[in-house]
Amino acid sequence: MAAAEREVKCEGSLQPELRSFAVDPQITSFDVLQHILIRAFDLSGKKNFAISYLSQEKASQEVYLTLQSDWDLDVAFSSLSRAHLQLKVDIKPSEDSPLLEDWDIISPKDVIGSDLLTPEKRSFTATALPLTQSIISQVGRTISKVQQVLSWSSGEEAVKPFMPPLTDAEFHTYLNHEGQLSRPEELRLRIYHGGVEPALRKVVWRYLLNVYPDGLTGQERMDYMKRKTREYERLKGEWGSRASPEDLEFVTGMVLKDVLRTDRAHPYYAGSEDGPHLRALHDLLTTYAVTHPCVSYCQGMSDIASPILAVMDHEGQAYICFCGIMKRLESNFQMDGEVMARKFAHLKLLLRRSDPDFHAYLLSAGADDLFFCYRWLLLELKREFAFDDALRLLEVTWSSLPPDPPDQEVELTGPPLPPSADQPAPSRHRLMVRPARGEGGDAGPQPPGFRDFEGPGTGEPQQAPCPPGKTWPGVKKSASAPALNPPPEPPAADEGADGQAALPPPQEFGRGNPFALFLCLSLLLEHRDQIMRGGMDYNELAMHFDRLVRRQNLNRVVHRAKALFADYLQSEVWDSRGGEQAAAAESPDCS
Repeated sequence: MAAAEREVKCEGSLQPELRSFAVDPQITSFDVLQHILIRAFDLSGKKNFAISYLSQEKASQEVYLTLQSDWDLDVAFSSLSRAHLQLKVDIKPSEDSPLLEDWDIISPKDVIGSDLLTPEKRSFTATALPLTQSIISQVGRTISKVQQVLSWSSGEEAVKPFMPPLTDAEFHTYLNHEGQLSRPEELRLRIYHGGVEPALRKVVWRYLLNVYPDGLTGQERMDYMKRKTREYERLKGEWGSRASPEDLEFVTGMVLKDVLRTDRAHPYYAGSEDGPHLRALHDLLTTYAVTHPCVSYCQGMSDIASPILAVMDHEGQAYICFCGIMKRLESNFQMDGEVMARKFAHLKLLLRRSDPDFHAYLLSAGADDLFFCYRWLLLELKREFAFDDALRLLEVTWSSLPPDPPDQEVELTGPPLPPSADQPAPSRHRLMVRPARGEGGDAGPQPPGFRDFEGPGTGEPQQAPCPPGKTWPGVKKSASAPALNPPPEPPAADEGADGQAALPPPQEFGRGNPFALFLCLSLLLEHRDQIMRGGMDYNELAMHFDRLVRRQNLNRVVHRAKALFADYLQSEVWDSRGGEQAAAAESPDCS
């Protein structure tokens, strides 16, 4: 509840006007509050007004503090000593002040409800049905044949822009009168088509990252986040009791090494190496490592956490969201590399089916293993685009997945290390982080082709990961690089209606994130003609993509990926048994 009074400066004969209204602190931004006050007091066209809130000082003295940003509003809500927030609106006419325009309210459009679902699509889990069918209906209409997409090349065809991003006012239409999210699939579909306004990401990303249990009201969400933040602060204070001094020093050193070169060109992480945002990123990653010993810390995790912290701008809330996304991504960092190997197999299968000629070229160039795409699959293409474009890419990718809220609440800790028969008290040292190849013959296995992506402290890309059996020009092949065993002869895979090997179904394709595979395919096809015309070998191809780190064209890649994804869903070229058999033929033996 918020109560506001309007005080008009230079018009002393008028009595203050009073209004009261209810807001949800969890979803009300400063922009939304301004809009509410404009409507409540009919302030449209007023040249200038200021907002302040009543605060209780330590000496029981009440003072009005200026309210100018989302941060101020968070402080105002968190410091409430009453059941309501009391605001004051001061109108200050000034010839120099700019005209305050009213907001345009965007209503929900092009949302197809679950009543339009067709029975034949019900194999993609009940929670994903409205999202999947709507993607088919809306994106599939734009391009009817996948060949139209495959024939795109730079400059040949205008790319349709994104829909306008989701706004605060529109987001409210997906909530019921108690502030509960009532249409989660339709909200994801809306974000899939247009993304989210930057000021709203702090609120909406928590839903996309499956932080909230189902059914929470606005007040319950606020209480939930406060409680989980206190839990994080407690865990952060337990580093010493959860890890030995040696292990903790090892982990913090490895985390710091990556933090100091993660997104340093972005203003949020620029400046001194001991800046508060770098410390926050370091601390949340270290806390995750010591509280999740079976996963620990691996290079690349800082890239996953960095955009979340920059959006949340709050260490505790960023950690909660990071735990939410790592529930899905932690398998990418497993020591056995099985999940990443399966993703490579699926991407190879998709490329072979989508563009046989390009696949044949890569095969002849010795690049059909696609290991130069390792960074793409591990980080879901976060590094391939400029930072702000990457934020849009991430939220669109997350929105393509069906909602998966926690049953009770998001877990902030993981299971302990399992006891070992030959080592009853296992050392955390080697499980905390895997050292790079060449730092010791007894180090745990690295995922194929994984090396440092950036030069120390510079934030600038170096050479791409070089897979086993490949060498850079003038670089001696490493004897310690693990070899990939050839796969066993697989059973014959079922064929689709077109005679090609079937793809896995959406809930299996890309290990549960099929759209990410189509983003990778789209990025490959974006450079297909240049690669083939230039006759690039593996090393030239890998370095070509390294030169384009943070420089890829978001609109072109995403729109092509959406059209390819819609064609996949619509054509039903997938079969669970046949798709996995075909993928097995592409996959190394990970046993």
